[in-house]
Amino acid sequence: METVGRTDLTAVVLTRDEEENVAACLESLAWVSQVVLVDSGSRDATLEVARRARPGVEIHIHPFADFGRQRNWALQNTPVRNEWVLFVDADERIPATCAREIGDRIADPQGCVGFYLCNRYWFMGRWIRHCTLFPSWQLRLLRKGKVRFVREGHGQREVADGPLGYIREPYDHFGFSKGISEWISRHNRYSSMEVELILKLRREPVVVRELLGRDPVRRRRAVKRLAARVPCRPLIRFAYTYFFRRGFLDGRPGLVFCLLRLAHEIHVWAKLQEEEWTRRASRPPGGHPCG
Repeated sequence: METVGRTDLTAVVLTRDEEENVAACLESLAWVSQVVLVDSGSRDATLEVARRARPGVEIHIHPFADFGRQRNWALQNTPVRNEWVLFVDADERIPATCAREIGDRIADPQGCVGFYLCNRYWFMGRWIRHCTLFPSWQLRLLRKGKVRFVREGHGQREVADGPLGYIREPYDHFGFSKGISEWISRHNRYSSMEVELILKLRREPVVVRELLGRDPVRRRRAVKRLAARVPCRPLIRFAYTYFFRRGFLDGRPGLVFCLLRLAHEIHVWAKLQEEEWTRRASRPPGGHPCG
């Protein structure tokens, strides 16, 4: 990795059974002054590998409920020594270009209390730019005490006490590093969480000015509220990603990825049908649900 000067920044790495990934992740964080690893019960050699890759890494154990609560717990219960905190997952890497921009922005945040980052998603040895709707923004860099997280689907949404900015240089995400079988197993769990999110989004209004606005985060959330209401969601998602967003330009990896995402959306749709049927079946004849 290209050398980057040491930065007064705390990186928090979330892990569970990440012996294949954690060393490369920590090596990409050699430029940060403190690394805190929060493990949620690894049964493999994750912690041993982490200690070898980053001597002095600070390891804490906490059961995983969801990403939002795990990040909040790390902020509130680990000895974060620096003013700025960067959240990184074990299957992610921070290249030198992204690291330098992070260092520049925290040196002169211009009033921002946090920054959104975007990732380059790698699959079958290729960055699948179009299929993953690049750039897709997540708040990963924050000033300690100024941002907290709440659960949203299988991920989280931030609540910030101040303005937020953007880091334009992407980091790298290797979501298939453990193979397609593990990805399918993980997304089976995620699909159940997505049903809960869709039902919640259907109760929220779709604001047209947010759909047409220039803020990419607000626009994406508005699109999510709209998508929660449309029929044939799996097919629409595939057509949008593969054709409208030109996923076909990502070659065979793009096609495989889009088909995997189609299968995931079908699972979400099927579980949603099951949930709605269960709710209807629980109603007394001619009446309404109790409570």
